[in-house]
Amino acid sequence: MGRSVQERMHIERYNPYAFCSIFSLSITDDDPRIVKEVVDSKDGKLWKEAMVDEMASLHKNEAWDLVEFSTRRKPIGNKWVFKKKTNEVGKEEKYKA
Repeated sequence: MGRSVQERMHIERYNPYAFCSIFSLSITDDDPRIVKEVVDSKDGKLWKEAMVDEMASLHKNEAWDLVEFSTRRKPIGNKWVFKKKTNEVGKEEKYKA
């Protein structure tokens, strides 16, 4: 006797259109979008410190393991996201990378 075939239920909360409408990321003109903009900016030193802090945090939390890479696999991509954190009066308090 064969296994019964169940139809997968499409749950609305996993609908990509619903997901996109709930979450958004605001990027201001002040926040760099690429590393070259960080290097060339007047706040470059602060952004670089934020990048070093983020890498130290990932290392401290053991967020990854270095492994031999198989040529049959595709690596996971990554991207830096830069954001200035401000307090309630709009004063810049922290640079996050």
